[in-house]
Amino acid sequence: MDSDTLMRFTTQGMQLCMYISLPVVLVAALVGLGVSFLQAITSMQDQTLSHGVKLIAVTIAIVIAAPFSAAALLHFANEIMHTAVPQ
Repeated sequence: MDSDTLMRFTTQGMQLCMYISLPVVLVAALVGLGVSFLQAITSMQDQTLSHGVKLIAVTIAIVIAAPFSAAALLHFANEIMHTAVPQ
């Protein structure tokens, strides 16, 4: 494996990490923003509410995104193995 291929796989791996984590991070940010907005409107300052709702939303997002993320990760790993160990 030459350095160009290694750099390409490194870049693809970093982008894959970003794409896999993006749905979960977006859900956590949007739910956190929504709960904070509701807490500001109702003047309820209980931090447990925000953490509980965010935990449930992130868990649902992970369950929904897991098959797509696992398939992308498996495809990337297969591509690396076929390049690193030619048959």
